[in-house]
Amino acid sequence: MIPLDEIHPLLIHFPIALFGLVFLFDVLSLFMKDERFEFASFWTLLLAVASSFVAIITGIIADQLEGHMDEPWRIFETHGSMQIVSSLLFVGLMVWRIRQKGTIPKERPLNLIYFGLCAVAVLGIYYGSHLGAMLGGRI
Repeated sequence: MIPLDEIHPLLIHFPIALFGLVFLFDVLSLFMKDERFEFASFWTLLLAVASSFVAIITGIIADQLEGHMDEPWRIFETHGSMQIVSSLLFVGLMVWRIRQKGTIPKERPLNLIYFGLCAVAVLGIYYGSHLGAMLGGRI
């Protein structure tokens, strides 16, 4: 049986990849004017948020051994804090999309805000993943 603290590295790749796909599908829907990409983006976002909660929970379990969350407010230096903040930003984007019935905002200032927040969240997830790889000794 796999120890609980070793499950986290097995699960983290799903939300990382899915969050990147959300942004890619959003950009494709914008430039190609194809609502199928918008539909794919919405459902990918739901799966990404769900899988990020699992990754965060297993990360908290794994952190019981590492203890790097002892100073969580150093957000840009702490893997767990960075991932939680970025995931919460995606939760906010998901709520926004649900309120829009799954669509991306079409009005000019709102869609720029949406795409900007999505880009920041993706970069945050990727940077937090880099911090996690360093923490796990993989870099």
